[in-house]
Amino acid sequence: MKQYYDLLEIDESLSKDEVKKAFLSKKASLQSKLLSKDSYERQDAMRNLQELTQAYKEIITSLNNKKAEVKEQESGSTTHDIHTDNTKQDRQDKEDTSKITHGNNGSVASVDEKVGQKNEDGNIGTNSNSGTVTVSPKPNDETHIADNVLICPKCKFANNATLKFCGNCGQPLRNNGEDGSGNSGDNGVVTTIVKYKNYIFSVLAILLILVCGIGVFKNFVNTPEKAVEKYLTALGKQDYAAAYGYLLVTENDFVNKDNYIKSIEFMKKNPNDYKDKLVVKLSKGIADINVVQVGQEIKVDAQHVCTYKYKLRLNDNSEVEGTVAAVSPASYWDKLLGNYKIPDHETISLVNIEVETNAKLYVDGVLLKSPNTTKRGTHEYGYDLFYGEHNIKVEAPFCNPYETKLILTPNTKSPVLYYWKSHLKKDVLQDMEKQSEDIQRKIVEGAVKNESLENLQLGFSEAKLSNMYDQYKRFFNRADGSGIYSMDITEITSNEQYNNRLYNPFKDRIYKINFKFNYTRKNRNGIQESRVGNGEGELGVVFKLENDKVVPVAIDTFRLRTH
Repeated sequence: MKQYYDLLEIDESLSKDEVKKAFLSKKASLQSKLLSKDSYERQDAMRNLQELTQAYKEIITSLNNKKAEVKEQESGSTTHDIHTDNTKQDRQDKEDTSKITHGNNGSVASVDEKVGQKNEDGNIGTNSNSGTVTVSPKPNDETHIADNVLICPKCKFANNATLKFCGNCGQPLRNNGEDGSGNSGDNGVVTTIVKYKNYIFSVLAILLILVCGIGVFKNFVNTPEKAVEKYLTALGKQDYAAAYGYLLVTENDFVNKDNYIKSIEFMKKNPNDYKDKLVVKLSKGIADINVVQVGQEIKVDAQHVCTYKYKLRLNDNSEVEGTVAAVSPASYWDKLLGNYKIPDHETISLVNIEVETNAKLYVDGVLLKSPNTTKRGTHEYGYDLFYGEHNIKVEAPFCNPYETKLILTPNTKSPVLYYWKSHLKKDVLQDMEKQSEDIQRKIVEGAVKNESLENLQLGFSEAKLSNMYDQYKRFFNRADGSGIYSMDITEITSNEQYNNRLYNPFKDRIYKINFKFNYTRKNRNGIQESRVGNGEGELGVVFKLENDKVVPVAIDTFRLRTH
């Protein structure tokens, strides 16, 4: 008996009223658990209530037995049956016990075997020696476990007493009459017709799916803080494909996931050039991460941006602090999904590459298009490129293709200029050399014959040659009649050191030749002298690219030296 008192947490010296009060208090504390959404919590509450009910029954029965024994000893009469209502108090005790353990309608409170054993006649309850009133419930009657709780006869689910169908399996909690209006049976149970059972099951199933779906959806959706945290975590795990998914980038031939990963691998192999970049710092791995919002969201270039401060502890116990921005999505659907993006200032740099107007520029094998024209008359291409190594190729007219490597780092100066990097093709140089030789011979022949430059048909304007013409006259045909009587060109050589320079489109290209000659002089009377000599000279011809041709346009230099 002591275990029953311990279960109710009371002393054995208490009266029946005090025992009843303790039981009702315990019972009231279980009401909320009986209606819990957690099935395990409901089952546990049912077991506790059954145990409390059994303990209360046993204590009351024991107290009644003790009272009967005392009366028998005092009166000296024969033993009375404990089921006999001797006094008004005894009848009240039995009614209280019956109400508490069977419910207001008289049905048995528990269908669990812990409450009572089956008697020989198959009824639920205790044997005749237990002193407990035995009631046989009908198979489909509702079962009261508490004043406001109905136990489902099929799945033993605890339902609110106001419900007509079980919230767990849909089983009717009351018998149903055929007329659908309901009636009262012998035990006072109201019965109704079951309607739309399948419909109710469908609605419950849909609601369950929606609840589960909302839960999964909430876990899937990112907040700005979560997006920043996931981005930093991906960098720490070196999962760069996942990190790229959080970047706010406009994809093109150069900005894509493959080039992003290639760039990061290059940066990790050259940490000294990229030591301030997160991708290098976080490659050690993150042990702990903390992200908090800094300030309010602001609007920048039609985008809503919020800044977040992060503090990271790496696996080597070093700490990294800084800030990163998160951009809110523009569309309503993206906001619903939480597609927040992080602007990439860590791996992308804007590069301006300048080449001559007629040149073609390739970066990593891709031909760049739509350049801007500068004030200097060149073409400038501006593109976002990832840090790291890039292949550059310039194709200028009449030039050999120029190819090089661009190692792009945070210290790379912009713009990157490649307009002077091309050498003229060999056949173009040969053509310029031949044209220069022809011009040199015409000048010498015309000067010896005392012809004007206008008659030489050199193929370019003579406006800049007036001073040079005077020099020719003084050297070949002086005013006193002396000068050079004849001149034979013995050798013409190209000025390789000068002509092999890189092609500069901003200035007219000058092609220079060196030549050697023999000569004979004439005296003041114009009579040939027997004395001969030799000398060397230099000629520089200016060429331009006109109508896809390299043509001479002027003479830059013409020098003679005799011995």
